[in-house]
Amino acid sequence: MSLLKQTDKNYHSIASNGAPVHLEFQKIETTKPKAQWDDCLKLSNAHGVTVIGCEINTEGGNQEDGLDISRFTRGCYFTASTIGSGGKYAITIKGGSYNITISDCIITGDRGWEGVDIDIGNFSDFNYANTHSITLENVIRRDLRPVTVRIGHATDVDIIGGNVKVLVVQSLLLKAYVWSKFHLQRIFNKKRK
Repeated sequence: MSLLKQTDKNYHSIASNGAPVHLEFQKIETTKPKAQWDDCLKLSNAHGVTVIGCEINTEGGNQEDGLDISRFTRGCYFTASTIGSGGKYAITIKGGSYNITISDCIITGDRGWEGVDIDIGNFSDFNYANTHSITLENVIRRDLRPVTVRIGHATDVDIIGGNVKVLVVQSLLLKAYVWSKFHLQRIFNKKRK
């Protein structure tokens, strides 16, 4: 477990810093070699991003996530899109992000080794802020198995419709992991100064 901040290598990044971004009916797929990419689509401190009818990472093969939402990203809406899993998750929402809605989307691909499709409130190298006001509405998997969701350092998560299973034990373990990693990082950083 590294306590140093590490930078992801993302295929497509959006850091709008207030400027709205609208993506409609686009295909966002990592290029070969796929193993060189951590995340396919990364939103970092993005505001007002709307994604409609897009295909994101449907071919998979990258190391981490199909869609990574982090660092206080807010006011984003994803609908009628297909999002594929990477080596970890199809979707991760963390780092104090809020007011995120994922509606009428389809998850594809194999789950990563943790067996999680959507990870909400995981540890973020950049902050310990609570992720909140997240809505998953009518989210399904293409293979019709339940969408597995894990909730860590997050509140106000609404799951409406769809075929979703919240992994309760993994969610509790994730809360403990986030708490311990944050406090270990604080101790590590104090010793480095």
